[in-house]
Amino acid sequence: MRNALALFFLFAHLHLFAQNAFWSNNGLVSVKDGAYLSVVGDAYNQNNGIYNNTDSIFVTGNWTHNAPNRCFDSIGTGWVFLWAADQHIKGNSETHFHHLTLKNQGVKYGDLDVYVDGTLNLTDRELSMDNNTVWCLNPSSVTAVERTSGYVSSLQDGGLLRRTNSTDAYLFPVGSNLGVFRYRPVEFQPKANNENHYKARFANVDPTMEGFDRNDRFHLVCEINPDWYHRLYHITGNDSADITIFYNTLDDGNQWNDIVHWQVVPEWQSIKRDTIVAGNPFNRISKFTWDNYVYSPFALALTTESYAVAGVDTMIWRTDTIQLNAFGGLHYEWTPDYNMDCNDCQTPQVWPDTTTTYYLTVADGRGCYDYDSVVVFVRNKPLTMFFIPNTITPNGDGYNDRWYIRDLERYPDNEVRIINRWGDEIFFQKPYENNWEGTWKGERLPGATYYYIIKIKYNGDVYDFNGPLTVVR
Repeated sequence: MRNALALFFLFAHLHLFAQNAFWSNNGLVSVKDGAYLSVVGDAYNQNNGIYNNTDSIFVTGNWTHNAPNRCFDSIGTGWVFLWAADQHIKGNSETHFHHLTLKNQGVKYGDLDVYVDGTLNLTDRELSMDNNTVWCLNPSSVTAVERTSGYVSSLQDGGLLRRTNSTDAYLFPVGSNLGVFRYRPVEFQPKANNENHYKARFANVDPTMEGFDRNDRFHLVCEINPDWYHRLYHITGNDSADITIFYNTLDDGNQWNDIVHWQVVPEWQSIKRDTIVAGNPFNRISKFTWDNYVYSPFALALTTESYAVAGVDTMIWRTDTIQLNAFGGLHYEWTPDYNMDCNDCQTPQVWPDTTTTYYLTVADGRGCYDYDSVVVFVRNKPLTMFFIPNTITPNGDGYNDRWYIRDLERYPDNEVRIINRWGDEIFFQKPYENNWEGTWKGERLPGATYYYIIKIKYNGDVYDFNGPLTVVR
């Protein structure tokens, strides 16, 4: 049988009442190896009270620390067990526990910041920190925060902070029982062995509700998780870290392909995740080597790469008409719409009388928008009776099967080059014989928009022409 507490009556007072027992320490309590202190009720540390604990203290009520010290001078050893239903860590001073273990039932509350120098064992309990922070300051072990199903919950800028000094992955078991219960941990994996302090909070609400409007987003961010997000912090240190967010595809959806960060614009912008690793019950979405925490919010999102294409800049003769050829999305809008036959179609006809930049907005049907532009240069025709069509229909009906440049034969010193959208040359002829039928090496090319480059020498001058050429199958 373990020994009772030595020298107890010299330094502490135990008060017992019929309904409300409590322990009050006003001096020194020494709990040595092989001994333990069991408080059935609230524990108070008052005046100049301090503990030298190298074994175990069990408390079934609240822990209140009002003395102007760390509460424990037994740095490097000692356990405290919160062993009952709902319990609060509170007081006028912050307690520096060495090992802190949460047991039994209910929620454990941090009514002010809590410091743990050794191991925080959450077991299966919720540690609710409100707007406060639990500081886990043992960097030498990535398992210094232990759990079975327990987690840290918090509000606003509260959360779980961990001190690191290795390139191992440090788990932050954060969750929330606010509304729908969710456990969504994150990991920080520092890129160097220097000392850093990282912090995480799981926010179990729509980020819009906390001032980070999901509608304020970069145009290539299609959708942002409306149910929850994280606040991540780099409190001290100079090292970047890999960050990983865990999510459950059954409950959270499987459409997410990126992480977005609230930037200083202010708006949500992609951080361009590096990997998504499927798992059970959690997928892991990671960004390698990140260190921008000017703002703390991070969220799951659906994003896309740029996809709008308005075509290549081209030139026409004054009074001519040209067809613009856009692609990339489902819905199209052009501005300005002056001298244009359709401002919401993919291939409008335009006849500008001055050089004009046409701006294109493309929607892809997923909530994203992308933008592009094309310049139509307008010139006075230097060569009379000269017309370049921008569409052919090589379907064998004998009409418009070949790309026929009217009156080109008047200027025999010419060359014609046709390229695809990637800049690959698919046709070249000098001089051009008005015989191209949309083929490459005798094979039919697919219907698409290609681009021509024509060079004509006439009376000692060189004239260059370029523009889109659409093959319709």
